[in-house]
Order: sequence, then C-alpha cells, then structure tokens
Amino acid sequence: MRSARLGFLFLSVILAAACTSDVEPLTPAQREVVAAYVGEESPSPQSSLDATLGQRVKLLGYDLDRARWRPGETMRVTWHWQVLRPLDKGAALFTQIEDRKSGRVLHQDGNGTLRWLYGADHWRAGQFVRDVQDLHLPENWAGDSATIYVGIAREGLRLPVVGETSHANDRVLAVTVPTPNVANAERDRGSVPRVAVVRTEDPPRLDGSLLDPVWSAAPATAAFVETRKGGPAEFQAFAKLLWDERYLYLGVEVHDALLRASETERDAHLWEQDCVELMIDPDGDGRGYFEIQVSPRGVVFDTRYDARRIPKPFGHVDWNSESRVGVSARGTIDDRHADAGYIVELAIPWQAFSLDEQRSAEPTIGDEWRANLYVMDLTREDQRAAAWSPLGIGDFHVPERFGILSFEGPPEDMQGTNEPSIIPPGRVPGSLERRSGFDPDVKDKLIQQRETGRRLESSGGGH
Repeated sequence: MRSARLGFLFLSVILAAACTSDVEPLTPAQREVVAAYVGEESPSPQSSLDATLGQRVKLLGYDLDRARWRPGETMRVTWHWQVLRPLDKGAALFTQIEDRKSGRVLHQDGNGTLRWLYGADHWRAGQFVRDVQDLHLPENWAGDSATIYVGIAREGLRLPVVGETSHANDRVLAVTVPTPNVANAERDRGSVPRVAVVRTEDPPRLDGSLLDPVWSAAPATAAFVETRKGGPAEFQAFAKLLWDERYLYLGVEVHDALLRASETERDAHLWEQDCVELMIDPDGDGRGYFEIQVSPRGVVFDTRYDARRIPKPFGHVDWNSESRVGVSARGTIDDRHADAGYIVELAIPWQAFSLDEQRSAEPTIGDEWRANLYVMDLTREDQRAAAWSPLGIGDFHVPERFGILSFEGPPEDMQGTNEPSIIPPGRVPGSLERRSGFDPDVKDKLIQQRETGRRLESSGGGH
C-alpha cells in the first residue's frame, strides 16, 4: 500500500509538471484517474506489435475484448505504448476504423479517458501507457471486417512509422476484426439501440469502480446522445449491463467536470441536479414500467407507473425497488473545484419488477426487455441531459423509444481485460482543467439557485 501511494505521488508530480504555463494542472481527482493508465512496468499485451513512431514512441501491442465485432456493438481495445522520448507540443494520437472494401473510415481520435485528460504531448520518457478505447461499430456497417489503424500526428503531419508491423501512410495497421452482419429486423425496427446483457455466474462487487473483471465481459452501450434528435451529447457517458438468477446489474460511467448532488433523502428530486436514471419496461407494452435514479452520493429515487406518466406527477413513489447501489465520485461533490466524473453501479432484484403482487420471474436467454438510460447534469447556466436512445420530443417518458436489452448467456469468445473503465465514442468534451476566469464559487451558487426553485414540483414534467 505504501509503495502504491508513493507511486501515485510520483506520478502526480510528473503530471503537474507536464502542464503548460497557460493551463492550470489537473485536479487531484483527475490525476488519480490518469494514474490508472500510466506506469513504469513493461506490459504483456494479448497481441504484440513492433512499430516505432517518429523514433519517439513505440506501440508494443494491444488487447481486444472479443474476437468478432457485430454492427451495433462496442468493442474495447487497449493500446500499449512505450515512451522513448517526449513528443513535441501538439502531437496527438489518432485512431481510424476502415472498411477496406468500401473505403468508409470512422475517426476515433479523441475517444478515451487517457486521451481526454493526458494527451500524448504530455507523456514522459520511460513511461508505459495504457490507452483504452471503447470503439462503437455503427448499426449500418456493411463490411465483413473492420481494420483499425493508429498513429500520431502533429499539425496535420503524421510521425513516420518503422518496424516489422504492417504500416502504410504513416499509420500502423494494428488489427482487422471480422464484423459479421447478423440480420435482425426487430433491432432495426424503429431505429432504437440494442445492447447485449451478458449472464454472469460471478456477481460484480458494487464498489463504484467497474474494475471488477466481470464487467470486462459486458459490451458497452454507444455513447449517450442528445435526448431529442440523437446528435452528439455535450458530455460523455456510457453503460454496461449484466444479469444472474437474482439481479439485473447496471454500471454507468459519466464524465462531469462539476459534481452537484446536495440531496441526501431517499426519493428526493434527484433529476434536478446530477444523477443517472433508468426506465425499464419488462414486457415492452408501454404500461407498468419502472424508474430508478441514483445520484453521485448514492441517494436513490425510485417509482413505477401504470402507464405513461400515470399516476401524475411522479408515479407510485411509495414503490421501493430494494436495489443495492455502489457509487464512486471522481472528485469532491459540492465543493469548489473541478472534478472528473462519477460511476454508478446498481443491482436490481428481479422481484422488483412485479405488478399486482405477482412475483416477476427472471428472464431467460433470448428474452428482450425495453429500457432507456439517461444522465442529468447541472451546469453553470442550466441543466442538460443525455440519453442512450433518443426520444424525438422533450419528454423522457416515451416507452416506444426505449432501447432493447437482449439477455444472452455467458460469453464464449470474449477475452475480457481488467482495465480502467473509460468513455466510448462520442463528442470529446472540453478540457476539465481550470482556466483563468473560473469561478471557484460556481458550485455553491448553482446549488443555492436550485434549492430556491424546484421547477418541476408542480408540473411533474421533464425528468
């Protein structure tokens, strides 16, 4: 334990020194996140590569969490880099996913926690860096394979690549993954997203970290999107789900620069500040659906509805899901300094999804439930939201737009890696680093504003 603390302190000094004079250093919460990706011990990648870029950085290999990559799925890839010499300011990693037959290219340059918080031009000689990305393959991917290229560029110029690994156009051809396009009319109908819920025999620890190896077997959703039209959200979030004979497990990770969650009482109006929200309709008929919210403090609001928003305003709030919760905040909630985000883990017992005092049975392999996931985020100016499945209107209670949870058996071809959880594709948020003009009292002011006016108290709308 003492050596781990010393290692973190040593890395904190390096990270602080890496920042330029016109940008303040990463906050302690952000440095703690970065420390999980940077070390001094040589890794052992699942697949080895031999590529040196610009005589500065060497790509040692990669890990994949699956052997096949179906359209609509998110695949985790971990790139293992060795820093030989520091890179020049402005140098950045890029990742490209290409259908070599059609020439279609997806750019994933800013995808990943490490790239977000600790860019390649801050790396230091002697470091071994784990660059973790969750890459989402679109539903309309037509090719039978996807080739992934990586490289480093600065001011539009790519660093030259040398080594035994195949490379072209100053980029490394790292891996080609089969992408069987399994026709699924139900998935395509209505253009709602789908995610596999993998059965596990080993329940995850509810510690709010997603570091438990069992989570590595669970496919991630695509990045949450803008709630109405489905465009890129203003912040990043994703989710994973598992199940066993007792519980449905949900893990959600959120990037959030300012954590605000002053409520401490159960069934408080969590949607007015920061929270993760699940709406789930087991039989998909739009009636008898359930809502569970969890704040960064681990406070729970749960209710159920007979039909869309019935009874008003907030359903049967006396319903209790008896869920178990694990939460970790990457920063300090309601203080004055910038944060990195939070993770929510939720275990919902199957009996929670019962109606008319009838016990709800656990699903079987092949079953499909309808559900949607949301994140509420209180900002300086107002509140914003992101959703897994876009809704088309300004209301979250649209059961016909809920996505599909597909219950599957234990994984057979997944090669899970116990890596730090990260954010999948989507719009890269602005820097969390504090700039000149940052109001140190912004959290306190926003909390006071929200406490003086609960705008949803009378209408029951919006959440």
